[in-house]
Amino acid sequence: MSVPVSTRVYLVRHCDVRNPQGVLYGHLPDFPLSDTGAAQAHALGRRLAQTSARQIYASPLLRAQETAEIIASHITGSVVTTTDDLTEARFGHYLEGVRPREVPWKRPLWMVHMVWPGLLSNDESVGEMAARVERPIRRILETSLDEGGICVSHGDPIQAFWVRGAGRHAWALHRLRCRKGGMLELEYVYGTLTRTVYRPPPVIPESSPQSEAGDVA
Repeated sequence: MSVPVSTRVYLVRHCDVRNPQGVLYGHLPDFPLSDTGAAQAHALGRRLAQTSARQIYASPLLRAQETAEIIASHITGSVVTTTDDLTEARFGHYLEGVRPREVPWKRPLWMVHMVWPGLLSNDESVGEMAARVERPIRRILETSLDEGGICVSHGDPIQAFWVRGAGRHAWALHRLRCRKGGMLELEYVYGTLTRTVYRPPPVIPESSPQSEAGDVA
């Protein structure tokens, strides 16, 4: 009997971000990794260098690009490919630029999004986000079945993929929490997802307190 072909894909949330004003940054430019974030990314790179993954897909946003490039610097022969499929949630455009405590009165449609993601015209459903995240994963399965690969994205899209895979209701989007620098380790057997394990972010000594706000999630 042949051994099932098992492939691992690592779905990584970008690392900690320099955000001195503590705003939700959504799709805004010029939000690079903090010192803590860079240290997290190097730790992830060292960890992922021990796997067979060489193909890396990343969101076009700066924080994800920097995370992917640092990870790639530890993996000989790795290639980073940018794809909009892994970008931040569309609803991030609505929230960007305000502090979390200001959201209830400055961005009141957030409450609708919390109850029913995808209902608003400027939002995406859990299914839509999960489907676009899955596209680069499928490309890895098609082209790097033996090696697997890495995808670097953002909180809500990763959590949408997680929610759908776990068969949870859409409102669980903000209950399953993938922290900055955390990742989902996905195991596929002959192209079918059989196991999902959440790996928390690397522990970095003397972590910077500068950027706890930021993403939609």
